[in-house]
Amino acid sequence: MFRLFAFVWPYLVCLVAGAAPEPQVLRTNGGWCWFQDERALIVGDTLYFGSLAGTDRDGLSAGDVVVTSRHLVTGRTVSTTLHPRFQTDDHDVPALLALPDGRLLATYQSHGQSKGLVGADLMRWRRTLRPGDISAWTPEQTLPVGATVSYSNLFRLPAEGGRILLFHRGAGFNPNYLVSTDDGATFAYGGRLLFWPRQSPGDPRFTGINGGRPYLKYAQAGPDTIHFVATEDHPSSYDNSLYHAFLRGGNIHHSDGRVIGPLSRTAETTVRPPDLTCVFRGDIDHVAWMCDLHVDSAGHPRIVFSVQRGGAAGRGKRNNAADGLDLRYHYARWDGQAWQVAEIARAGTRLYAGEDDYAGLGAIDPQAPDTVFISTNADPVSGAPLISAADGRRHWEIFRGESDDGGRRFRWTAVTRDSSADNLRPIVPIWNEAAGRRIVLWLRGTYRKYTDYDLDIVALLPPR
Repeated sequence: MFRLFAFVWPYLVCLVAGAAPEPQVLRTNGGWCWFQDERALIVGDTLYFGSLAGTDRDGLSAGDVVVTSRHLVTGRTVSTTLHPRFQTDDHDVPALLALPDGRLLATYQSHGQSKGLVGADLMRWRRTLRPGDISAWTPEQTLPVGATVSYSNLFRLPAEGGRILLFHRGAGFNPNYLVSTDDGATFAYGGRLLFWPRQSPGDPRFTGINGGRPYLKYAQAGPDTIHFVATEDHPSSYDNSLYHAFLRGGNIHHSDGRVIGPLSRTAETTVRPPDLTCVFRGDIDHVAWMCDLHVDSAGHPRIVFSVQRGGAAGRGKRNNAADGLDLRYHYARWDGQAWQVAEIARAGTRLYAGEDDYAGLGAIDPQAPDTVFISTNADPVSGAPLISAADGRRHWEIFRGESDDGGRRFRWTAVTRDSSADNLRPIVPIWNEAAGRRIVLWLRGTYRKYTDYDLDIVALLPPR
């Protein structure tokens, strides 16, 4: 008890005194996408997170897959490269899982094929040899999944004998899962979660660009339940809506608990995203993409997602100059009977042309889900561009939002301001033992494309 008080007290003093803690650089030269979880974990007094080097600097090579640990009491920071010069693509960042004995499991994979890469169809994983020590890992293991593989998401279900499910994009370019029954020593194919093909030109919501690839975010609730939220497709391909369901006892359930059908144990399924509970109905001028998903203390899911507005004229046209210039953040909460959804903030503009739905992203505080952190280059309320006094340029900044009405309205406070670099893609890790404590990580630097970025990982940490 004294040790916990000694750890929390300096943070409380800062809050009372009104002094805002300064972000600390935890890892130079690293980035991440947002469809891999958990990218950051807290186990005991140690924070762990994965990253993907974007360039050759600071002892890393472009494409290095890295795991970093930060001891929250001593401040000791250690990084280990799991796979050097893998692929310069932030989608390859590893997902992490804490095993019951205190060791870590890390899974990662490529994002499509690129020059010189061998094994675009391979899921890869390694485990630490000792609890609390990321300096030594088992050799890399691989499993062919029979398709191009992307996006690791790891969950362990104690109610199912500790079975680990590794969700990923695989067969049919759709969400699939692998299974491990020996804490990640081995994996085997489990089945396909959802089915969504490329749509026909006759579908008015299909833009004619690529398609056939749902996007999902996942979150665990207790020992037996995994929630997920899905779109039909990539937002450049389809006027996306947003859907929710949860897995429990081998079945897929609607938000209200009604059974949709069994979880497939083969590479085929008939369950499609529109068969799930609709959270938000998209259209040509309201195209949705999820940012974050967590479950509150009542077991109800909460979602932050972005919506592209004003892009109807450019739908189906690549690199249209007018697209992606008005993104909005929305917040959705299941109240036990229905989804309550509200627009909560201006998200500003796209990160770059060609990915017109790439927002700075938002993150829910898992310990206090009425608190969210967003990255935006516009004032969250007025939408006015954020022009930095430091360099006269427009930058993405981090804001904290607090709601006292269940997520209908948020009060916004700047976490960063007048920056000379962009602040993107915040994460708030789950901290089960942290009464009143919070860590926020984000990326700071320059983001030109998912294969071209120069970023550092910074965090707001409670003082030691």
